[in-house]
Amino acid sequence: MEIILKANVPHLGKMLDVVKVKDGYARNYLFPRKLAVRATKEAKAQIESNRAALEAQFQKELAAAGDVAAKLSQVSVNLERRVVEGERLYGSVTAGDIAEAITKAGVKVSRAQIDLAEPIKQLGVYTVTVKVFSDVEAQVKVWVVAEKA
Repeated sequence: MEIILKANVPHLGKMLDVVKVKDGYARNYLFPRKLAVRATKEAKAQIESNRAALEAQFQKELAAAGDVAAKLSQVSVNLERRVVEGERLYGSVTAGDIAEAITKAGVKVSRAQIDLAEPIKQLGVYTVTVKVFSDVEAQVKVWVVAEKA
């Protein structure tokens, strides 16, 4: 199926690109998230006529995301957790925990924006990537410290 991307999609293409994808991927992932539309003649004509406005809106959103990324780069969060033995945590620190701590620090983020390969299970200082916008990322320092008894 041929589609027109309405936003940058990693590993697929940039906004306003016409790409071919499998039908199920388009129906179940791209269309519900409003990331793409079917590439019909009418849609192509409409996109071409609105290209300047769409690109201006994208640049505006990109600039706003840059501001949020700058704020996030200044954020450092402390998470207190119980320790079992040595520096091993009782439980773990997840993306949801980090997102909640960053939101409390003043910058609203969701757990889906936190790029954490696996939960944190040791005390220490970690640099976590936060995906603010399609190509905009910020690094946040996360301090995992032992809970005071």
